[in-house]
Amino acid sequence: MRPIDHDRVIPELAEHLRPVFDSSPDGVYVWLDEHHWTCNEEFARLFGYTVADLEDHPGLLQLVVHEEDQETFAWNYWNRVVPQAFPVTFRFRGIHRDGSVLRAETDMIPLAFGGHAIAYHFVRVVGR
Repeated sequence: MRPIDHDRVIPELAEHLRPVFDSSPDGVYVWLDEHHWTCNEEFARLFGYTVADLEDHPGLLQLVVHEEDQETFAWNYWNRVVPQAFPVTFRFRGIHRDGSVLRAETDMIPLAFGGHAIAYHFVRVVGR
């Protein structure tokens, strides 16, 4: 089976996962790389945005994850997602659109789709 084209993999996966995106109480996003990702409205709302605000915004993690916690995301992606190792749950500091810091938790799940390693996330705010 040939891999799905890099530019088509996220739209195709998002369509496949639409029921989850629409009904999850958590923020949900799938991430291939800084230019190929998508999220649901709940994810955008957690950080003070709408999906339309975030569309085509490169640097999602730099936008919503505190600078000191970005290394944790990178490490988990390269050591859990890419080798399709196992899901991991961890807490991080998020950055709301208004600049405030929020405490959040994510379940980062490795997902193979169309010949690509995808990070499938469920995100929630903790300790409000």
